[in-house]
Formats: sequence, structure tokens, C-alpha cells
Amino acid sequence: MNFYNIIDNTSYEGKWTMAISIHSRSRLIEWCCPDCGAADSYPAGAFDVTVEGGNAYPDILGCGAYPLMIVSSRVIASWEQNDIGPFVKFPVGVAAAHETMLRSKDAPQYYRVEIAGDVKVDIPRSGGKISQYCARCGQFSIESFTLKKKAIFAGSWDGSPLFRDKRLFPRVIFCTETVKQLAEKEKHTNFHFEGMLPTS
Repeated sequence: MNFYNIIDNTSYEGKWTMAISIHSRSRLIEWCCPDCGAADSYPAGAFDVTVEGGNAYPDILGCGAYPLMIVSSRVIASWEQNDIGPFVKFPVGVAAAHETMLRSKDAPQYYRVEIAGDVKVDIPRSGGKISQYCARCGQFSIESFTLKKKAIFAGSWDGSPLFRDKRLFPRVIFCTETVKQLAEKEKHTNFHFEGMLPTS
């Protein structure tokens, strides 16, 4: 079975606008590890964004402010109608548009998506070596992580069409061939699917 890493294609298709800042409408999840000092802050649910550049709104919105998956209602409807998931969705509004002719009021309804499907990434097979690891929070550093293609441990995928490694790569979203084919069939814009290494 073929698996893919889902990313936005904004860097290679200049026509699409992207989110450059986030304005939370929900409580912030904030934490700082007392052992290694790693810290993070991001909205727990709904938020608004300021977009910049481009001349069109895409179906998957690149987010330079924080690596969250933001997709249009068209994508959500397609996934729900075809049993693609599991995921939880939160509304995302476009509050302002900068350095573009686009108007915020013309933006599609967007949603931030949190994927529930699970898998475990095999870092050594993906070309990396963990050099530092915090046992308390799970933050880590990788040496020589040069390969773009990630590999997963055999038997770790839970069978979901959309999935992620919640522990090591919570912001990296993977999918099956079914999701890729659906995006191509329905012409979901700005999606890019990077092939993964086969399971061992």
C-alpha cells in the first residue's frame, strides 16, 4: 500500500495566498518543559488568520505562523462524504489580507483539522538518528535527517485514511492512496503528496 505525506504547495505555486499570523478565538495551549526548556503555544480550537500574497484562495492553506493543517469546507465535505478521517475540525476565519488584491470577505470557510489516525515513524529508516531526546516531553533533535521520504514501522498504522505520529511528528500529516486520488479527482487545490518509503 502506498502512503503519502500531505503538504501545501504554496512555495512552488505563487498564485496561492497563505496564512502569516494566527489570532486565537479559543484558549491557548501553552507549555514549557522544565527539563529541556522546550516550549510551545497554539490555539486549542478555533482561530482567525491574516493572509498575505498570492491572488487566489487555495483548498489547503499554507500556514507560516504555525504548522497547522487548514483546509476549505470543500475538502471537509469531500472527506466526510467519502469516510476520510478520523479528524476533528475547528472553524478558521480570514480576518485580514495583506499585499494581495484578495479580500478577506471572499475567502472560503476554512477549518483547522486535527487528525486522530495513528502511526509510528521509523526515524533510522527515514535517514535520521536521534541525537537528543527528552524523556519528559518527547522533544528531540535529529542528526543527518536528509531524506525527504519518511518510513513507518510495520504494524504501527491503525488503518485510518489520514494519520500522524502524535508523539514524534504531531504536525506531519500522512494519508493513503485513497486521499490522494480523491484530491486529484475533485481538483483540491494547492495539495502536494510526497511519497513515503514502503513499510519493512
